[in-house]
Amino acid sequence: MNPYVFRNQTESVPPGHYKYSSNLPAIMNQLSPNSTMSTEPVFLDHLLMNMGKKIKVVTINEKLEGTLTGVAIDHIQLTINNLNYHIRFQHITYFVGKP
Repeated sequence: MNPYVFRNQTESVPPGHYKYSSNLPAIMNQLSPNSTMSTEPVFLDHLLMNMGKKIKVVTINEKLEGTLTGVAIDHIQLTINNLNYHIRFQHITYFVGKP
């Protein structure tokens, strides 16, 4: 199955398309919109291939297991017991897909 084919836009976010709150445009107008961010495209791609699946994420602080429900350019969303954890990439040591 192609990891970038999604059933609907609210279920997950394909590469290059992101969901933002309605407050984002106002915030961006108040802040400098110029920023840079280093990315790791292969790591991001591997995460996207696990969208909607159970994974274990090892961070610099702890291990978390849940469903990968979002991948953005700077963080992932891991859902555990109906709580959404937003984990920045720089805090992730590695992740393991669950069978």
